[in-house]
Amino acid sequence: MNVERLPSASDFLAATLELRAAEPLLTNVVGSVAVSVQLGRVYEREFWWVVRDGTGTVVGCAIRTAPHPLITTPMPIEAAMALGSAVVVADPDLTRCTGPRDVVDAVLSGLTGSSSGRERRVAMSDLVYALGTYLPPRPVDGAARPATGEDLDLLEAWHLQFGIDAGLPMHDARSSVESRLAQQALWLWEVDGEPVSMAGHANPVETPAGVVGRVGPVYTPAALRGRGYGSAVTAAVVEALQPRCGMIMLFADAANPTSNKIYAALGFEAVAEVVEAEVVGKLDQS
Repeated sequence: MNVERLPSASDFLAATLELRAAEPLLTNVVGSVAVSVQLGRVYEREFWWVVRDGTGTVVGCAIRTAPHPLITTPMPIEAAMALGSAVVVADPDLTRCTGPRDVVDAVLSGLTGSSSGRERRVAMSDLVYALGTYLPPRPVDGAARPATGEDLDLLEAWHLQFGIDAGLPMHDARSSVESRLAQQALWLWEVDGEPVSMAGHANPVETPAGVVGRVGPVYTPAALRGRGYGSAVTAAVVEALQPRCGMIMLFADAANPTSNKIYAALGFEAVAEVVEAEVVGKLDQS
């Protein structure tokens, strides 16, 4: 296996086109992040990785936009271990990895090298949902509207609280919200003119298999939950994506039965699982 670090998001998207067409759902995050960088999103550091087999075919890929974890796609175990061995040299501060469970375990094995005694801990498990037959939710009070710049402070606060509730560190939430507002990718559900829930979507990703849209985040303040607002605003985002996306997907915390029930009721079907795992302790390059 040959591991290659590419110089830019554009090079990454071009090199991984066939791989992403073959696996449009489990490569969606790496694709949407690369598209956001093309559109001007800035991170502390960027790592664009591909793994090629002996014929030169790309069999796996991964990205890291620091300070976020490494995000991996499905790939052979041998490729994942080679990726981990290469990443630790270029990115020795990395301790967290997200992706299919077997790939993450192999990457961390390659990352730690001979330090196999270090503890590896699964921090989070998400179910990957794909929309089958869309089922509109029951009517509730209020209506959806696209979010605007006037909503920035509220959306930033809600993104931060979403991260706390989900156990996800929200790095530079304001910049993330501003980017999504610029792409008209955030919606609010309002009742009597007051926002009660929000939902958004990532940049749709074009592949030869079709355009894939990914819903998220979805957030309702704790005091307003259980009233159908989260389902309603999620449905609004789905309906906004349908005219331009052949596939619509989302991630849901496997340990949250409420959100999983909501998405299933809208017609989403669980198709895979991804995990985020970390190595406890400082990595070395032995």
